[in-house]
Amino acid sequence: MIPPASVFLSKKTLHKIVRCVSFPPAAATYDPFVYRLGLQVFILARGVRLPHGSPFSSKPPPCGGFFVYAIRVISFFSWGPPTVTALQKAEAIRARKGGSPIAVLTAYDYPTARLLDEGGIDVLLVGDSLGMVVLGFPDTTQVTLDHMLHHVAAVARAKPRALIVGDLPIHTYDTPEQALETAVRLVAAGAEAVKLEGGVRQAEKIRVITAAGIPVMGHLGMLPQRVLEEGGYRKKGKTPEQAEAIREGAQAIIDAGVFAIVFESIVPQTASLLAPLLAVPIIGIGCGDRTCDGEVAVVTDLLGSYPWFVPPFATPEADIAGATRGAVERFIKRVTSISS
Repeated sequence: MIPPASVFLSKKTLHKIVRCVSFPPAAATYDPFVYRLGLQVFILARGVRLPHGSPFSSKPPPCGGFFVYAIRVISFFSWGPPTVTALQKAEAIRARKGGSPIAVLTAYDYPTARLLDEGGIDVLLVGDSLGMVVLGFPDTTQVTLDHMLHHVAAVARAKPRALIVGDLPIHTYDTPEQALETAVRLVAAGAEAVKLEGGVRQAEKIRVITAAGIPVMGHLGMLPQRVLEEGGYRKKGKTPEQAEAIREGAQAIIDAGVFAIVFESIVPQTASLLAPLLAVPIIGIGCGDRTCDGEVAVVTDLLGSYPWFVPPFATPEADIAGATRGAVERFIKRVTSISS
């Protein structure tokens, strides 16, 4: 960061330069401290050759324009970028319907959230899939709200640019009142939006949550929280009747206010048919390639860090399990060779 202008120039000199520099009246609305920083940058850029790669190493615009530009850049480096609200983040995702594909990954802890965010991911989903890939449960039906709060808080400590979405775990949104209470607790832990499973029956719950200013993501198709009552994980949308039920459910929760919907394990033909017809982005998982407006993956599937079960639709991009085993073997060899 460039130090305050007073380090370089006296107050008297600064006042003289201020009277000589032309700038738009709007610049006067900036904080005086930032103003002086911008002025110093103006002087440096006009009179000193700055290092290559500096924010001001390119040719500056005309005097007044550069002055305001300098203020803005210095303000960015001094206080960071303007704060983006959760609603603005969610709306930015909604606005990408039919545009650039949306990339979503699950995250359950601080370091993973930081790494995924640094990689440029759009959305971090603190999913109840953590029950299986983190906590060792057979499915998501044993995940509690306390589990979710713990992991949402860990992800939120990374302060990511990406939107943080937290799952409402099973039986924490059985009524609209309970759904709102759960959503509020997740937001208090650090979530910026919440996700729940189901269609028509969930519309009123979504209305209540969104009316409180909390963005909601929907989830249709195969619903993991219903795996026990359905007797397993099954593909959805195989028949015209199933496809119409999905469309009807999607429209109901869109009308209720969701900003996006996850389609899980819907046959590709149905997913690709429905996605363009719906007004919000459809994020697919297990729906085939390029059938939706984006894709979500479980991070352990992507990284190859949970080798004991890999869904048939997953595409690992790394082998963290293999790398971990190899590292452990080398560590043991190093330790035992030292002791011997």
